[in-house]
Amino acid sequence: MYGAQRRLLTIVVLVSVSLPGVVSATAGSRVSFLGSGWGDGVGLSQYGARGMADGGSSAAEILSHYFPDTTVRQLSTLFVGDEALSAVAPLWIGLLQNQAEITFRIEEESTELCFDDTGTCVATAVKDEKWKFGPGGLEECAFSRLASDGGYVLSTPSGSCSASVRPVSTTTSIRIPLKARSYRSGTLRFRESPNTGRLQLSIQLGFEDYVRGIRELPDFWPGASLEAQAVVSRTIAVNRVVEAGSASEFDAQRLDLCACHILDNDPQQSYGGLTSELGHPFWQGRVGGTAGQVLTWNNQVIPASFTSSTGGRTESSLAAGDGYLPYLVSVDDTASLSSAAANPFSTWDATVNQFQLGSVFGFSWLSNASVATRFESGSAATVLLSGIIAGRQAQVTTSGAAVRAALGLHSSYFDIEVTPRFGDVQPEHPFGGEILGLNELGITSGCTVELFCPGGEVTRAEMAAFLVRALNLELEDSGDPFTDDDGSFFEAEIETLFASGITTGCTAILFCPSDPVTRQQMAAFLVRAFELASASGDSDTFSDDDGLFFEAEIEILYASGITSGCSATLFCPSDLVTREQMAAFLIRALAV
Repeated sequence: MYGAQRRLLTIVVLVSVSLPGVVSATAGSRVSFLGSGWGDGVGLSQYGARGMADGGSSAAEILSHYFPDTTVRQLSTLFVGDEALSAVAPLWIGLLQNQAEITFRIEEESTELCFDDTGTCVATAVKDEKWKFGPGGLEECAFSRLASDGGYVLSTPSGSCSASVRPVSTTTSIRIPLKARSYRSGTLRFRESPNTGRLQLSIQLGFEDYVRGIRELPDFWPGASLEAQAVVSRTIAVNRVVEAGSASEFDAQRLDLCACHILDNDPQQSYGGLTSELGHPFWQGRVGGTAGQVLTWNNQVIPASFTSSTGGRTESSLAAGDGYLPYLVSVDDTASLSSAAANPFSTWDATVNQFQLGSVFGFSWLSNASVATRFESGSAATVLLSGIIAGRQAQVTTSGAAVRAALGLHSSYFDIEVTPRFGDVQPEHPFGGEILGLNELGITSGCTVELFCPGGEVTRAEMAAFLVRALNLELEDSGDPFTDDDGSFFEAEIETLFASGITTGCTAILFCPSDPVTRQQMAAFLVRAFELASASGDSDTFSDDDGLFFEAEIEILYASGITSGCSATLFCPSDLVTREQMAAFLIRALAV
């Protein structure tokens, strides 16, 4: 009656970390990160720029510091005759993607509603009117106006799903309800995804109009830091057009992605349209003061980048995985940590339980984590994780960036400190993972609240308790088969182990609960408890178990991968089992 039930319950124990009455993983096994900076650390440090500007540096000096060997050039002198970049409004910014239909409202002035394939404008939308664009039947799209009765009136004729909302003047403003923002000085462009058939919405703008709507720095920051940001933001936008070409050249992949050069919520920078412009008047002046300026190297616009702040040095593009670029190297950024920068992320800390980190990288239980190597910037290049995977000790080396992404940390500039569950089992303990696993599975809570006593001997009574809990067996009254366990703290577990057929005692009427368990006895307990299959063939792995009563069980334990012996040829069958060894045996048995 116990075989199939025990195996099922063992599986349940393996997959369940929150058993009733179990000490939570967060109770004492914690991984703490003490870090500095925010972002990937590459390029212009915004708080560094603030600190430098406060110290009297100009925008040109700030840019020269963070982008060495670059030159600030006027865009008009770089791309003479280039159709994609010399156009009045070459940049398409993605506002909405994969929409069944898109609604918009005219806030000021009026717009023409047109189909771009034919250039035909079919309606004029005026102030306070609400319209939508979407399917109009016969695999075509159409504009519809919201009527006073609450319904939409279809505007004819319909046409292709490549269409536009064209402002009649520079003061025309349009609101996109789904974005909760207003836009000005640009043409709304609708395009159909070739993959989904749904609609993409972009706004077509000039570079200066785009940069005015960037939402990156507060208006009260020093002017030089805002000017440096404006040049970097403009450079990023220009580089995107250089990479993708004009909108007429968008391939199917880009049309399916967004029909745009850059998303309004691009990871590099955020665009908020007129709504952002109105809230940042000082920014508008600084953008105007740097109009047309971009960062170049060898007369080419660079793939500029910026970050909020660092741990004291910026990250190089090579360390960030983007290849070596001579103008994106690691430079001093102590200005971002200065009092003038007032950087709220000059230091930060985060604490997670070990399961949160370990599970991402395949660990059942994570016992240790440390920064193994660092980049020139001081950020974590690689992180070494140690613990238990599939019942066995394992180590995984991953990148600092991967750890940052997995946990949502502010940056990769961090140190790691592991707080162990037990005071006498430090993170580097050879059986730290198994001991943590045993605790989190509720099999043991230690010899005291704070200690595990890893070198302590395991008694037969304790072994009974460990097995009953590991197999999640219900306690049973088997009629008091032993005379020497009366009053024992683990009497119920001993009775249950007898009832399950795992033990018959040390004699017919005695269990010998206080006797320590030897390694060969442990082998017998585990083979019976977990119903491990007999080893095939006549194997004789160890030279010191020949003729022993439990030789067969030792061979089965070896064949199951639960033990490799105390050496390559020895099992040490008479040696006493310590609590740390017991943890390793049980965790491996549970994995089998």
